[in-house]
Amino acid sequence: MNLITMLSTGPRKYILTLVKSMCSLFRAFLVWTVLGVIGASVLAAQTPLGPLSKDAADLRVHLALQALDRYLETWNSRDPQRWATSLGFPHVRPGPGAFELFKTPEQYAASVNFAQTLATGWHHSEWTTRRVLQIGVDKVHVAGSWLRYTADGKEMVGTSVTYIVTNQGGRWGIQSRFAAGPTGIVATSLHYPFVRMGDDALEVWNSAAEFTAGSEAGRQRTWYQTRLDQAEVAQVSANGVNVAITYSRLGRDGQVFSQYEAVVLVVRRDNAWKVQAVSTMGT
Repeated sequence: MNLITMLSTGPRKYILTLVKSMCSLFRAFLVWTVLGVIGASVLAAQTPLGPLSKDAADLRVHLALQALDRYLETWNSRDPQRWATSLGFPHVRPGPGAFELFKTPEQYAASVNFAQTLATGWHHSEWTTRRVLQIGVDKVHVAGSWLRYTADGKEMVGTSVTYIVTNQGGRWGIQSRFAAGPTGIVATSLHYPFVRMGDDALEVWNSAAEFTAGSEAGRQRTWYQTRLDQAEVAQVSANGVNVAITYSRLGRDGQVFSQYEAVVLVVRRDNAWKVQAVSTMGT
């Protein structure tokens, strides 16, 4: 999404919020926070970025979009158990508000309250946009938005979400939904619970102390620094931004060790913009 377009088309309140937040977001977040968080704590399970063939990429996009279709179709069924079958587990939906990690479909289904949603006048939901951001071997990042409708077709609320669609044992499902709604510095730049998704794992830290005490292999560095190669704003709301990035790990001689792609969710909570979740992939 072009930033100038967003600024010229959004409502006044939206523009003011965006102007105030994005200057610090892209100077501090992309130059400092993203490089610090990504560079200091990428999962060792990832593999360097490598091109998929067109057929392989097209197949993964097709399967990911099928998974998204199933996700919305089962949501419209009003059946929590059926909706849970469209998801991957463990499942998490990080965003500006409170959220939790669900380990099983049964646990997730038990948390769903369709009666509350129906009481708003909701009848069904429809996709308004879906855009593939990045494609990996077993993961696809898709920026999507949807609208809720009443029974007589009137538009209700909508939202923008980046969907982390993963392949678990040959089945593609929505494993996470990023709702746009030095080590100590990295830890304080995060919102907690902080979520990080690699190619084969999902981790959650509940506090800065827990994150700092972690022993993830990404901190035992054989690389010297991280370079941000590309960044694209995928979705923006008053309290959340999803950014698609590509970055490289470099040695002391400046040679590239490896390259990665990621979606980073930054949200505003308690008047502070911080990283809420990261999903990384190598292909």
